[in-house]
Amino acid sequence: MKKKWLLTGSAVGISGAVMLATGITAFAGTSGYEDYKAALKNTVQTMESVTVQADAVLKDNGTLLSQAQSSLKANLQNEAVSGTIKITGKTGSQHISLYNQADGQVWKSDSSDTYYMKRDKAEKDDQEKGKETNDGIWFNNQEETVIDALIGNLKNQITSHSQSDGSKTISLQLENAQIPAVVQALAPVAFKHLSDQSDKGVELDSSNKAQQNDAEDLFQLNVKDIALTEAVQIQSIRLNALISPANEIQRQQLEITFTGKDAQGVSHTLTGSVDIQLSNVNETTPDSIDLSGKKVQQVQGDHIGRHHE
Repeated sequence: MKKKWLLTGSAVGISGAVMLATGITAFAGTSGYEDYKAALKNTVQTMESVTVQADAVLKDNGTLLSQAQSSLKANLQNEAVSGTIKITGKTGSQHISLYNQADGQVWKSDSSDTYYMKRDKAEKDDQEKGKETNDGIWFNNQEETVIDALIGNLKNQITSHSQSDGSKTISLQLENAQIPAVVQALAPVAFKHLSDQSDKGVELDSSNKAQQNDAEDLFQLNVKDIALTEAVQIQSIRLNALISPANEIQRQQLEITFTGKDAQGVSHTLTGSVDIQLSNVNETTPDSIDLSGKKVQQVQGDHIGRHHE
């Protein structure tokens, strides 16, 4: 699935539900760890369509930086997506309707009657030639081995509780001293990457209206000024997951707190949380948008975001 839509999703939606589960929380998973990993793999392998309700929040020293709330429908087979996303932050709020369909990516702000459309030709050409995308091989054996090694003894920190209806609850709570050094070492790398991405042209001005309606750029704009460069550490990790009787991830809540200093030496405590609920698995049909007679602005190139990075 296109990186553009993965970022939008990772904050709020379908692909993000899967990417979040496979990426950020992959190191958190015992008996509890094995239960979680088995449900994760089963979810990804069997899911063809899904409805996602998601809420992502980022706070700096207790003050809200950005919040993304979404309701999305997705078909993973043909990469069709439809839904709405609300981005709230220091630049205000935006309600955005978005679609990913055969003729391209489409999005529109509730404050405008213009639909923005972009066709990612290079990626579509690759798909037509039958090339496998990186997202399609996200959990190969080598990656699973690396994840298992990173987790190490953390496997023993994961709890799994079976319910009378056949569902399971997975929980993990880690404080700073419990987090392995190899995982801590990834923290400054992650923030450097965030800073590098946010500096690559995310600007809002009167001459570039397309970006004002772009969910990815809006979310990045709200966090672009926060980049921890010194003494960056993971302070805590909280994970709660609900596994359905069909052994599929049904709900997932993740909270990670970082501490560190910015380039000016100011201390920050950054807390990011995501709450994702999946429903109507394999029974979801995304909506489509007919652009006939509507005001449409074609978007060329990558000026609305970094789709492949």
